[in-house]
Amino acid sequence: MQSNVPKTKQRISAYSLLLPPVAIVLAVAIGWPVFWYIKSRAAAAGVSAWMTHEAQLGRAWSCPNQKTGGFPFSVEISCANLLFQGEILGKTLTGSVRGFRATSPLLRTGNVLAQLDPPFAAKTSDGTFEFTMQWGDLFLDLEGQPGALDRVALAGNQVRLQGKIGGIDPVGGTFGDVSGTFVLLRDRHDHAYDFMVSFKQGSIPALNSLLDTQLPIDMQVRGTISEIDLRGAETLQDLLENWRSANGHVDITAGSLTSGQIIFDAKGGFDLDGRHRVQGKLDASFAGLDKAFRQLGVDPALITAGQVLSGLLGGGQGGGTRRVNLPLTFSKGFLSIGPVRTQIQIPPLY
Repeated sequence: MQSNVPKTKQRISAYSLLLPPVAIVLAVAIGWPVFWYIKSRAAAAGVSAWMTHEAQLGRAWSCPNQKTGGFPFSVEISCANLLFQGEILGKTLTGSVRGFRATSPLLRTGNVLAQLDPPFAAKTSDGTFEFTMQWGDLFLDLEGQPGALDRVALAGNQVRLQGKIGGIDPVGGTFGDVSGTFVLLRDRHDHAYDFMVSFKQGSIPALNSLLDTQLPIDMQVRGTISEIDLRGAETLQDLLENWRSANGHVDITAGSLTSGQIIFDAKGGFDLDGRHRVQGKLDASFAGLDKAFRQLGVDPALITAGQVLSGLLGGGQGGGTRRVNLPLTFSKGFLSIGPVRTQIQIPPLY
């Protein structure tokens, strides 16, 4: 009997060593679902609070048959037929998207990845604006809090737009890839964001006709915009006026458009004047735009003469394509190319 005592003590000692990890596993197994439940309830409450805040600003959102999932490592809120109604430039706009799914990592509640299912349809109450959009994949990545976002990123492919604006002919376009980012610059004190917008393999009938090209169009714009404050702006008009009043400015660090031998590069900056018109200057370099200038009522010979008068020299490009380097100036509602003021008018934004 005595010989069994050491073995019994060894077993007890071994069991006692197993108790802490077993207790931890049990605590996690029981506590994690509780933790997930609490976080999911908080996320749903946050969505409701945000919708209430938006409604107070005149923007009504509806997420019918809202569902919560994502267990165990994320919180996912989804619904079918996400609806929106609000005022855009003095008109009541109603829009809907067939499917919406927003996912947030359980331990990073400030990050939300939203996936949207096509189609998106929107129209104004008076019928002057109406369009639909289809796509293959479309994602929206958000970091920060509503009204104070640190980063917004959009990525989509196989995008197709179709619609009408006012009494003009139907407008539309297709894009192979679309992307954009909007990132807060924390080292600045003027509410500044870096931005990038691009599309590849684009086909926009109106733009293709203007440029006289049937080849795909690629475009990218990078820059910085200052004095962006999303808080308290009930409408797009309010947002633009707040931005103008705060002396907001857009700096274009790199902009480009290409389609075959058509090339356009620009950098510069602009803002809004007292009559809400774009004002500023872009240092541009372009080639293959003679037909586009003619359609806009601008004689290409005047542009060439303007280059000479400005003392700016255009360099030769491969294949004999002639590049012209001239500033584009937006002033008092008109566009000037070099020293030549065109008849192209820039209407007020609001």
